[in-house]
Amino acid sequence: MNSRLLSLIAIILLTACSKVTENKSYYEIVINESHGGSTDFNSGIYEEGTELIIKALPDPGYRFKMWEGIESTSQYVNINVEMSLSIKPIFELDVIYKNENVPHLVEDLVDSSGYIFAIENGQKSCYLIDHNGNQINRWDFDLNLGQDIEISKDGNLIGLFKVSDPNITFGGQGGIIRKISKEGNTIWEYRISDENEIAHHDIELLPNGNILALVWTRIDKQIANEVGFMSDGDVFIEKIKEINPTTNEVVWVWNSWDHIVQNANNNLSNYGVISEKTEKINILYNNNSTGHPFIPQGDIMHANGIEYIEDLDLIVLSVNFYNEVWLIDHSTTQIEASSSSGGNFNKGGDLIYRIGNSKTYNNDGTSTFDFNHHPSINKVDNNYQLLIFNNNNKDGVSRIMEFKLPDFNSTLSPTTNAELILDFTDENLFFPRVGGAQRLPNGNTLICEGDYGFWEINNNKEVVWKYDGLGKSFWRSLFYSKDSPEIINILN
Repeated sequence: MNSRLLSLIAIILLTACSKVTENKSYYEIVINESHGGSTDFNSGIYEEGTELIIKALPDPGYRFKMWEGIESTSQYVNINVEMSLSIKPIFELDVIYKNENVPHLVEDLVDSSGYIFAIENGQKSCYLIDHNGNQINRWDFDLNLGQDIEISKDGNLIGLFKVSDPNITFGGQGGIIRKISKEGNTIWEYRISDENEIAHHDIELLPNGNILALVWTRIDKQIANEVGFMSDGDVFIEKIKEINPTTNEVVWVWNSWDHIVQNANNNLSNYGVISEKTEKINILYNNNSTGHPFIPQGDIMHANGIEYIEDLDLIVLSVNFYNEVWLIDHSTTQIEASSSSGGNFNKGGDLIYRIGNSKTYNNDGTSTFDFNHHPSINKVDNNYQLLIFNNNNKDGVSRIMEFKLPDFNSTLSPTTNAELILDFTDENLFFPRVGGAQRLPNGNTLICEGDYGFWEINNNKEVVWKYDGLGKSFWRSLFYSKDSPEIINILN
């Protein structure tokens, strides 16, 4: 037998799970990797009779539960080597019950670097809370919220409130934008409410101090009928107004009606093949639709969330009754915003990008979103990611979805596919009307479930915090870091 063959036999004997050498037996002990912790022991081959003590080591936020492969629930396990073994420590989240508002808390895994701004849905209150449910600061108002309110860098609040005499009364109507001091005093007010328009749902604070407001705008029944919309009354479409609170001037407007396409009346300039005009809005998408009670009443788009991407100068718009998110170029002049050219993307006010429902421009398309709220944008390694609350009414369970968006350049198609990188749901997570999601500094995701309260999940999609509103309804939850100017100015 040659030396190479002998060496091969020796290797085989040494690496076998068990072997006998000079009347000694050896066995392999394997420690399998486990989520949530590790051990102080390395896998290897050990002589029969060896006494091993293995300790399970939970990671922060986890606790040891049991061993898999041997019967033991002790964090320390003693093994007398007499056979080969494959074992695995099992860990679980170290969840504690804090109080009735916080029934689920993993103290080591939540993002404790800030506070949660809790906005009661259409009510007269909002407040800052910590992860123990303590109210750090509270504001009470004389008017009901028209949904959104935010904290500005100077510590004041900018909020949308309901007028007492609205002419347009769909759910989510507001009408008055107010700036409120941290002491609770109204220091500025701007009204968008008459028989033809009303501010609704959401506002967005721009870096220059201006305010973007969503506005419902009336389209006369006859004009709607001319484009093929079979309505017994007027219809209401979306407009975005930018207001300078120093001068009270409207300095920029985007009107969705300027960017519609229809295939019913070839005598009009907005006539076209809808599948070939994906940068346009199919105004007939909800024609004769019964998808929501507001649609037959004329509320055919129902935008409900607005976000701004500063370094791209893009507006992100959640359009609930289209089951879509639209991206619009804000760099345009006022004239360009009503056209199809100009701006950084040279598309004027047409849609730069859209996501969520290809049925809006393709009869054979599919809908990923089924009513959607609170679009938010995260930038990771120069990639833009869209986080959205998908109410998902058809399945009766809501989804938190995040998409890696394509590169934004002048050649971008409005319908380029986006990569789904997060899809979280839970059998207990569902609300058909409102909701929200926001990425936190430590990578966790804050979720607002409108009829319950708030959730926080980590990047393993594990629930690390729940806040129970005890019957209260919430529009949104917003996270502000403790070292942010917003919080510093409020608390000081």
